[in-house]
Amino acid sequence: MYRLIKTAGVNFLNENDYLSQPIMPFTTPEDIIVYKDRLRSWNPGNRSSYVTRGANNNIQIFGKTYGANKYETTILCLAISEIASTEVELYEIGEGGLTKLPQKSKEAIESLGVVQILTSNRTIERNYFEENDSLRSVEFIYNLFEKLGDRKCAFCECDIPQIIQGAHIWPVADIKKENDLTQDEKLDLALDGENGLWLCHNHHKLLDINILRISEDGSIKYRTGINETASNFIRDITINNRLQNELITDKFVKYLSKRNVNIKEELYSELSC
Repeated sequence: MYRLIKTAGVNFLNENDYLSQPIMPFTTPEDIIVYKDRLRSWNPGNRSSYVTRGANNNIQIFGKTYGANKYETTILCLAISEIASTEVELYEIGEGGLTKLPQKSKEAIESLGVVQILTSNRTIERNYFEENDSLRSVEFIYNLFEKLGDRKCAFCECDIPQIIQGAHIWPVADIKKENDLTQDEKLDLALDGENGLWLCHNHHKLLDINILRISEDGSIKYRTGINETASNFIRDITINNRLQNELITDKFVKYLSKRNVNIKEELYSELSC
C-alpha cells in the first residue's frame, strides 16, 4: 500500500529514519497489476479490487465502494493516474448497499482528468439484461474475478487480458426463456460467477456456436463432421482437454446441464483422439 501511496504523489516524512529501505513508486500500470496478482497469491482472500487491461488496451479498475475497500480503490486510481499512458476506466462495484465512491474521492480522481468513472448497479444491469440477449455486465465480470482470479483462458491457458472474455455457460438468451422465473431471478443467474469461464476470443466463439462442448465431468470435446483442417486447428489451440477440478462445482454443473440439454454428446469427439 505504501508503494501505491508513493506513486500517487504523497511524500513520506522521515521515511529514511523509520524504514529499512526507501519506498519505491510503481513506474507502469503493469507493475501494479503484477503487485495485485502477488497479493492475491499470498492472501487468496484479498480480492477487494482488480486491475487489468481491456480489449482496447485501456486500463480497467474493478473497485469496491464499501468499507476500507473504497480507500484502496481511490488510491489505486490516483496512483495509476500518475503513470498511465492509455485510457483508464474505473468500474464502481457496489457492496453493502453502497454503489458509489464517496463524493470527495470521486472529485479527487476526476480532478486529474485521467480516469473515467463508470457506475454499475442493479437497475443498469436489469435494463441491459431486458433489452439484450447477451450481457456485457460489470458485475458478471467482477464475479468471475472473484471466482477465477485474473483472466486466463480455461481451454488454452492464454493470459493476454486484452483477448480474454467472460463466457456464459448457460447463455443469457436461454435464461430469459425460462417462464417460471422472475426477472430478478433470471438476472441473478446471468450475473452469477459460477455461470461462467474466462475464454479467449477463439474459444469463446467456438463454445457459443457449439463447435466445442463441455461435458458434465469437465471434459472438452469438439463437434464431429467438421473438416479435417478445422478439427486439427481446434486440437492445436486447445491445450486442455478437461477443465480443472476446482472449476467443476455443483452450481457450475447445474448451469452446464442447462446448456447441454439440447446438445447431444454423441455428436462430439474427444480432443485427445
